[in-house]
Amino acid sequence: MHRNPVKRGLLLEPEQWQWTSYRSYAYHEQGRVKINHWPNPVMKIRTAA
Repeated sequence: MHRNPVKRGLLLEPEQWQWTSYRSYAYHEQGRVKINHWPNPVMKIRTAA
């Protein structure tokens, strides 16, 4: 992450930062930062006609 607040010493755990996407990725919770969750890609294979 850009300018990670944990690495910068602003807090001890990433979930303590209110403007983070951490909780969305780790716990699938809706937070202040909205994340686009795309469906998993599915490979479709055509059979020969």
